[in-house]
Amino acid sequence: MRTRELRVDNARVNVLFLLHGVGRHAKGWSRDPLAALQAAMKLYPECFEAGKSLDQYLTLVEIKYDDIFDTVLDRWAELAATLPAPTGGFNWTSKVTQLLKKAGDERSIFARYGGDVLLYCGFALVARAARLRINSLIASTILEENEAALRDRRSPPKFALAAHSLGTTVAQDALYQLASGRWVSDDEQLAADPNFSAALSSTAPPGDLAVNLHGLFLVSDTSPVLHQSGYYSELERNGAYDCHALWSINHELDPISVVGGAFEPGPWRPDKKNVRVGHFHSENIHDLAHYLAHPAVHCEIFRLLIPQFSGAGYQKAQTLAEAPVWNGFGGQLAGWLTQERSKLKRKLRTAARRDRQPMKLRDATEKYYKAIGLL
Repeated sequence: MRTRELRVDNARVNVLFLLHGVGRHAKGWSRDPLAALQAAMKLYPECFEAGKSLDQYLTLVEIKYDDIFDTVLDRWAELAATLPAPTGGFNWTSKVTQLLKKAGDERSIFARYGGDVLLYCGFALVARAARLRINSLIASTILEENEAALRDRRSPPKFALAAHSLGTTVAQDALYQLASGRWVSDDEQLAADPNFSAALSSTAPPGDLAVNLHGLFLVSDTSPVLHQSGYYSELERNGAYDCHALWSINHELDPISVVGGAFEPGPWRPDKKNVRVGHFHSENIHDLAHYLAHPAVHCEIFRLLIPQFSGAGYQKAQTLAEAPVWNGFGGQLAGWLTQERSKLKRKLRTAARRDRQPMKLRDATEKYYKAIGLL
């Protein structure tokens, strides 16, 4: 989904890419996250005009890649014998087969159990296909937007990406390869494999591209455990970071980011901003929309990409973020009794056993969705 028809006062409108995490996502999957941002705008009437929608302030580009995993599963019997041997001494093929049986071959349940993590981490061709899909869309959008700016004789827009869950890993890997020009081998290998050529309908990205992202928002960050290449956010060109600013945004009891390594020390760039939230407005605290609703989260996106979001708006968001409703139970769970609240927190802590291994993250994903009753 891409929205670019409406503009505010004909000014430059910046671009936000949205990248999903585990699970199955239909076209238009970003509707709920965008609705959360739209609702957040109402908190700042001094910054946003009444009646105006988010797409009048931002160009929004939805990225979807999980259909590539479905392509693999649809051809699993054929591909299982031809995929390259998994690395790390772990029988990924056998593990995927077991998980498929456990899920009863239901794609959405397989994904909720963390099957996408197995496919991305275990099989190089699958990871390459996902990365190339993302790179193609990002590169083509950057090219189109910059060419339009030149034609209109205006400044080029800023570009930022908000990635969620498994998407934080795929984003780091894809952008690193795009910015370093290392996607070429991916393209060549996939083009020679008929099982993947149909899944990659877009053209290959250009060569060594200065992606030059102004912001990368890693929401429920799994990249410390799952990443396959260097960190894009640490890539430098001529002494400056290709990614201007980086946020790692995590809920203190989200098992996915806890097991994904978001709270562990790592080789991160020194100016990375950690945003930690602790609100419970729905049982699915891992949900991207749940994260974006929090003032400490959406204010960073608004401040970076929407000039109308003034300094006063940012300060107001910081004040709101300290309110009890954003540090405890509210929203759909506002009426929960103390016993119910304690029970949910206990289930989440049980699922969040820290262990920096891809398989432990898959296990935590299954435990999490069972704990909140979505399996």
